[in-house]
Amino acid sequence: MHRSAFPAFVLIGCSGGWSGCLPEPASDAAPAIYPALAADCSPGRIGKVTVEGAALADIAPLAVLEGTLDDPQRADRIAAVATEMLQARGYPYAKLAVTRHLGCGIELHVAVETGPRFKIARLAFLTTDEFPASERLLAVEDALGTVNAVGGAYLEDRMKRALESLEHRYHEAGWIDASIGAPQARYDELNNEVTVEIPIKAGPRYRIGRIITHGGSAADRRAVVEALGLRGGDWYNAPRVRIGINRARHTTDHHVELHYEVADHGIVDLEARVK
Repeated sequence: MHRSAFPAFVLIGCSGGWSGCLPEPASDAAPAIYPALAADCSPGRIGKVTVEGAALADIAPLAVLEGTLDDPQRADRIAAVATEMLQARGYPYAKLAVTRHLGCGIELHVAVETGPRFKIARLAFLTTDEFPASERLLAVEDALGTVNAVGGAYLEDRMKRALESLEHRYHEAGWIDASIGAPQARYDELNNEVTVEIPIKAGPRYRIGRIITHGGSAADRRAVVEALGLRGGDWYNAPRVRIGINRARHTTDHHVELHYEVADHGIVDLEARVK
């Protein structure tokens, strides 16, 4: 007799005949055994990442390369990211050296030299202008205050990018001639602290001078000036000017163009052309 390919079942006590019974596997059925997955030791894959001089978590971007396709250029880029992460934690002298060995696939060995850990003890803007000090600090602080902030780590590249943005904010707020110099960092090797000084040449803060209108009727020109909401003698503020010109364009039936003329004596004249 042909034996069924299905596993053996036994019946448990039940009522109502066959229709009321559920089959259960026989108690002596052996559990299924699956073969272990074979290790992929292909020479085209990274089989293992080891680290010396730090914890594996300290180079997490490199650690996750295990099992991925081998790409030396990608590994170099990720090593640079891992280095920057260490620097962002306060190790400005951190270095990573990645060597490659043939084992189960390609094995990466990462030697880490962190160097001493530093924190910012003082962050100073060398200027006497009236730009809000709190806005200066907010412009340069990064990573929720853990980078380029007092008590945090100093990263020169991020600071330079932040200062470019801060200089633009100065221009928008009326310090049209403002320029911000390169940050000067001084490291105190004894106390593992760094002092950062940022020179700012703000120049004068500009005011709005004349507001001139051309084109359209006299009523149109009065409506445009009223919609602008600007007055001669006010501090020049670029966002406020942009809001005013947009309001003028939407509250009149004419197209309005606004032109600027910057004078040498701290005055910005505005010219509105109604078409």
